[in-house]
Amino acid sequence: MIPVSHPFTRHLRSFALAGTVVFATAVFAGPGHEGGHEHDEAAPVGAGPAVPRFETHSELFEVVGVVSRGALTLALDRYASNEPVSDAQIELESGSFKALGEYVPERQVYRFTSEPFAAPGSYPVTLTITAGEEIDLLAADLVVPQVEATPSAGAPRPSTALWWGAGSAAAVIALALGLRRRRPAS
Repeated sequence: MIPVSHPFTRHLRSFALAGTVVFATAVFAGPGHEGGHEHDEAAPVGAGPAVPRFETHSELFEVVGVVSRGALTLALDRYASNEPVSDAQIELESGSFKALGEYVPERQVYRFTSEPFAAPGSYPVTLTITAGEEIDLLAADLVVPQVEATPSAGAPRPSTALWWGAGSAAAVIALALGLRRRRPAS
């Protein structure tokens, strides 16, 4: 190490080194590491907008409905065994909208138009299911969320960018002071 002649420079150099360590530690410590508490963990972040869906069941049937790609699709299973039901007739009613589902064998779902559920809101849905001798009536609420503009997933959070910037600035200062000391006296 090169001897430092002036006490002020020695203190400044020590301060810059300590600042670099402090900022670097904060930058690399993620959620849960600040105090070691479980409640510090970051909340899970969704990968995209929520898909409108509902689930309902009775002793006979279980139905999961999903609005996607211009259609409302229903997966119909037997509640006790979870086996798909392909020979059913499903009538869907929501407000003034009534429709009979079309079975799509390749996907094992019943398909309806999703036009009545295009606007954000909560839609009460009533399903009348007839499968052979079995008849069931199921009800659910289909919630279509408001589509919000989301920031890009790759963009750093402002607090993270701030810590990276502060840590980088401290590292540059420490490096500059260290290089300045190494220059030979003229």
